[in-house]
Amino acid sequence: MTDGIEEVRNVFDQRETIPAIDQEGEKIGSGSANSGESGADPLEDRGGDPGPDPADYPADWRGDGPGPDEAADQHGGGSDAGQALDDILPPGFPVQALGMAGGKFYFLSVRGELVEYAAGALSHRSNLVALMAGKTDPMRALGDIAPPTGKRDTGFNAATAGDKLMQACGCLPLFDRNMPMRNVGTWRGKTGHPIVHLGEELRVHHTEKRRGRMISGALYPAVPSIDAPASDAASAEDLEWICRRIGDYWNWKCENAGPLVMGWIGQAILGHYPEWRTHLWVNGKNGSGKSTLLQIISSLLGGMSAGVKNSSSAASIRQTTNRQAVVRIFDEAEKSENGGGVEDVIAMFRLMSGAEGAQMERGTSDHAGIKFGLYGAGLLGSIIPGGMTPQDRSRFAMLTLGERVAPQNPEDAAMWLATLEQDAEAIGPAIWRRMLKLAPLRWDPAFRIYNGMVQGLGGRSRDGDTVGAMLAGWDLMTFDAPLVDAETGKPDEARLEQARVLARPLLRETQEADEMGEGERLLNTLFGASLLKEHGGVITVAESIMLHNRGEHEPSAGEANLLERLGLRLVGRGDGRKQLFIANAGGVQLDKALAGTRWRGGGHKAALQTIADVLPSGGTVRVAGKPQRGVVVPARFLPGYEEDPKRPEGEGQ
Repeated sequence: MTDGIEEVRNVFDQRETIPAIDQEGEKIGSGSANSGESGADPLEDRGGDPGPDPADYPADWRGDGPGPDEAADQHGGGSDAGQALDDILPPGFPVQALGMAGGKFYFLSVRGELVEYAAGALSHRSNLVALMAGKTDPMRALGDIAPPTGKRDTGFNAATAGDKLMQACGCLPLFDRNMPMRNVGTWRGKTGHPIVHLGEELRVHHTEKRRGRMISGALYPAVPSIDAPASDAASAEDLEWICRRIGDYWNWKCENAGPLVMGWIGQAILGHYPEWRTHLWVNGKNGSGKSTLLQIISSLLGGMSAGVKNSSSAASIRQTTNRQAVVRIFDEAEKSENGGGVEDVIAMFRLMSGAEGAQMERGTSDHAGIKFGLYGAGLLGSIIPGGMTPQDRSRFAMLTLGERVAPQNPEDAAMWLATLEQDAEAIGPAIWRRMLKLAPLRWDPAFRIYNGMVQGLGGRSRDGDTVGAMLAGWDLMTFDAPLVDAETGKPDEARLEQARVLARPLLRETQEADEMGEGERLLNTLFGASLLKEHGGVITVAESIMLHNRGEHEPSAGEANLLERLGLRLVGRGDGRKQLFIANAGGVQLDKALAGTRWRGGGHKAALQTIADVLPSGGTVRVAGKPQRGVVVPARFLPGYEEDPKRPEGEGQ
C-alpha cells in the first residue's frame, strides 16, 4: 500500500456514535447536542476498528470539536443567539434544538432522530420523555432545566420544560424544511471528503463544519443502521481475483466484462460522492445466470447495497429509499409492482445520475406536499433492456449475457460459484473501505482524465461522464498507485491504454443506440411488456416469444393467446427463425403495454414502418380469432435470435 493511501487511512475515525456510554454507564448521544463536539467514543467501531491514537492524525485532522471557523456558529444564529441558547439549555443538553417554522418546533432526539412537535404537544410529559429515550434516567436532564414545582410533578415540570425547548428553538434561525436531509449512504462533504452515514453512527472528516448532526448545511438525522465498512481495505490482488472469476464464470457477449463490472462497483459504492453516477443494465436469457450475478454484485457493494429486489416501480423506490445515497438493484426489470414497464424507473435513474440527484415533489391530501431526494447508482437486470430514450441510454452501461455453457464437471462449477458468492460477501465491506480511503486523493483527477480520454476517442461530453465514471472506479479498484505520477505530473500511459480498450466497446454500444430508430425503440418497449398468465404469474412478451420461437413448436391455443391479446402472433417455422406479425389495429392491451409512450392509440404502425425490413403481411392473419392486417417483423429483430454461421445470410429471416 502506498504512502499516499496511508495518509488518509484515518479519515473516518472521527465519528459520532449513538448510543454511547457516559461515565455513569447510561446510553446517550455522543458529545454535546448544543456544542456540536463529538466527545470521546469508548465503543469500538461496528466494523471492529477502534480508531487510531490521536497522535497518529495529521496536524489538520486532530481534535473532536468543530472546525476552525465554527466556534462562532455553534447554534446557527451568531454569537448573540448562541449565548441566549446557552442561557436556556445548558451545554451538553442531550436534545438538539433545530429551530421552528410554520408553528412546528424541530429537534434531534437523544438518539439523533428528527422530531417535530406542535406547541401543544411539547407540554405533554410523554412527548418530552420520548425525546430523551435512550438515556438511563431521561428525567434527570429535564429536571435540570425544569425542576418539579408541585406535588404532581415527577422528576420535572412538563410545562416549564416544554416552554424552555420552544424558547431554544426561537433563538435559532427559522428551520429550513428545504435543507438537504440525508439518510444512510456515502455523501460528499464540503471539504471533498466522504461523509459516511451508517444510521445511528456518522463518520465525518474533522474539517467539516458541523453542529451535532448538522454538517456543512445538511442534516444527517439518525435512522435504522446499515452494515459498516470493514476496518481494513481490500487489496488490489484480492479484487483482481474476484474480477477474473466474474469474467470467466459467465458467458459474456463482450470482452473485458469483469473489469467493467468491477469499475461500475467502484463508482457505485461511493454513492453520492462522485459528481456523476453511471447506471448498469445486465440483460440475458433465462438460465444465463443473471440473478446469481446480481446477488454477487450486491454482496460486493457491502452495506451500500439496498438489496436485490425482483419487482420495481418508481413509487416504491421513492418511498423505500428516499434521501439515501445507496445502490438500488432490481432483477426482472421488465416487471413492476403495477404490472407495467419500467420506463418511470429508468427516467428516475436518469435524474439520479447528476450531482444533485433526483429531486421530486408529490402532492398530499393536506396540501403540504412531500419531497423526495434519491442519490447514487442503479443496477437493472432483465431479458432485454426496456425502451429508453437517447437521454436515458446515455446514463447506462449495457452488458449482455449469453446462455450458460454447460460445464464439463457441473459439481466443480457449482462449488466454484458458491466459493465466489462467499468471497463476495466477505470482501464487500473491505471494498467500501478501500474506495472511501482512496476517493479523497484520487477520484476527481482520475475522473477528469478518463472523461477527457473518452471524448478524445470520439465520445460526446455525456459519454465522457458515463464511461469516465466507470473507468475511474476501475482505476481505484485495480491499482494502488495514483494514475498521475507525483513527480512528472503525467498520467500513466500504459494504464490509459488499458482504459481505452475498456472504453471502446462501451462507446460503440452507445453510438449504436444513438443510431437506433423509432421502430427499434418501439420493439424494445413492446418486448419488455408484461403478460398475465391465465393461472397466475407474469411473463414478458420477450420471454413468451423466446419460449415459442423454438424448432417446429407450435404454441397451444392458451399459450398463443398471451401474445394475441396484444395483436401479436409468431408466423413461419424454424429454430429461432419465426417472424412476428403485429396487427395494425391498436387495442386496449397493446395500449396498456405502450402506456406513457407516443406509440399508443395506433401510433405503433408508423414507428414500425421506419424499419426498412419490416413489411406489410400481404394479406390477413388470424389473431385472437379475427382476421387482421399488419406488418411482419424479421426474426433477427426478435429476442433470443442468434446468428447461425452455417446458414447463408438472409436465409430463414
